[in-house]
Amino acid sequence: MLLFTFLSSTIQSMSLPKVAVEKPEMGSLDLSISEEGYLQPAYSAPLTPSGNWTVAEVHVQKGDRVRKGDPLITFDPSDTERTLEDEKTRYKQAQLQLEQLQEAMKPLLRAGEQDAIDKQTREIEVKKLDMVIAGRTIDELEKQIGEGRVLEAPFDGVVESITAEEGIRVSAAQTVCELASDASGYQLVIAAEGDAASALQIGRSVQVEVGQPELRLLEGTIDSVEDAESQGIGGSGGGSDVKTVTIDVNGTDLSPGMKATVYIDQESASPGFKISSDALHSDGSGSYVFTVTTEEGPLGSSYFARKTYVDAGEENDGTVIILSGLMPDERIVTDSGAPLSDGDRVRLE
Repeated sequence: MLLFTFLSSTIQSMSLPKVAVEKPEMGSLDLSISEEGYLQPAYSAPLTPSGNWTVAEVHVQKGDRVRKGDPLITFDPSDTERTLEDEKTRYKQAQLQLEQLQEAMKPLLRAGEQDAIDKQTREIEVKKLDMVIAGRTIDELEKQIGEGRVLEAPFDGVVESITAEEGIRVSAAQTVCELASDASGYQLVIAAEGDAASALQIGRSVQVEVGQPELRLLEGTIDSVEDAESQGIGGSGGGSDVKTVTIDVNGTDLSPGMKATVYIDQESASPGFKISSDALHSDGSGSYVFTVTTEEGPLGSSYFARKTYVDAGEENDGTVIILSGLMPDERIVTDSGAPLSDGDRVRLE
């Protein structure tokens, strides 16, 4: 009879949900971040020609480092030069017309014909105004040609892009070159998510590794932490907890597109018990885990799943920290062959 009871109990236990368990580990949760990206200038200026001109010569290419005043592109302003000559000719014509009006005024003054004098005076003033406008146009064209024939670097920096090609006509509103400013520095933009992202603090110093011209560690500073959705950027999780992190990078010989890796060492604010994120559940009463208790009987040990409510803290990379509600020697259910309820009898893997 005892043997039958034992066999019956053994067969029954084989039908129980099989669970995997772990014991919690005391400590702080690692919230470190290691992400790769590419350096981008904090400020980049789009450069445009002064007129609708043909590109005569391109002096630089993408990636070139230039100094303020260095020639970037030379243009052929022939069309504008012809316009300038036409304006000068019209100005001379206006001068001659003004002289004729002034000569015609003399007999009117001698005759004392006031109405005619007033009319002639108005015509002279109108012609003078026309000449002022024409003179201003000439000055602007001369300045446009003199200063715009050669597009020069407005500051020290690196050529980020160059779209101009020799022999191609470009418009005054067209960007022909983008120049990254050395003075403004460079930034690294990464995506971070979860509690690791929430723990980041603006102004914190971090280490940034770059591989050019040789492998080196540089100092960086967290400039901003913003929701990725507001920036139109999606992280690996694609959820609302994804943050866009902008880091100012300090160093020499940096350039746009240089590959960089940031290392941010940080831990959870409060220590606790670290368990697998898969073990944590929630219901209307809060967060809970299933712990396994043992009851001894005449036929051996029996195991039961108990719903244990806990206070959960930060979570990162599949691990969550439990701030209260657990004891060091408790066994936490991390996986189950069937859904569990409080008090269910289970068998251990």
